[in-house]
Amino acid sequence: MSDNIALTDEPRQLSDCCASLSKPLIDILVDRLPSQPSMCLSIGCGSGRLENYLLEATTKPLDLYGVEVPTCEVSALPPERVLRVPSTRSVHPAVKDCSAMLFVYPRVPDLVKSCMDEALAGVNLSRVIWLGHRSDWPDYETVLSSAKGTAEVVSGPGIAPYELLVVATFDS
Repeated sequence: MSDNIALTDEPRQLSDCCASLSKPLIDILVDRLPSQPSMCLSIGCGSGRLENYLLEATTKPLDLYGVEVPTCEVSALPPERVLRVPSTRSVHPAVKDCSAMLFVYPRVPDLVKSCMDEALAGVNLSRVIWLGHRSDWPDYETVLSSAKGTAEVVSGPGIAPYELLVVATFDS
């Protein structure tokens, strides 16, 4: 299913992915996502390109699903890896059972908050990963800090200078 372009150490913007992708970024994300049987959801996955890179890059079993609205073509993920929601503000029922959520350039802080509230009401959520433009972080920092947990700003090679990667960890 993959027609992925080979990634390098330098962040690269692809036409069907909001984030700038690089081999080190993929490695960082794979390292921070839990393996099976823990379920990971990428909320608002778009084309599914990033998620496809994650699934291809890992040697550990990764139970990763993209969540997207029906009008968005998720061309880079197999259909069995895609969960659908009726609208951009809808929370998929699987959120309550997931161990990790990934938000890449989310549009609405309230959706992140709703997903976190629903997931934290369950017992499995241990991690939320946020990747977006640095200028957007203040809107989301409040959301991630409102839940009991710790947030780590991850830096290093492979992350575009204008982007920020934050990993929030919660005790289960």
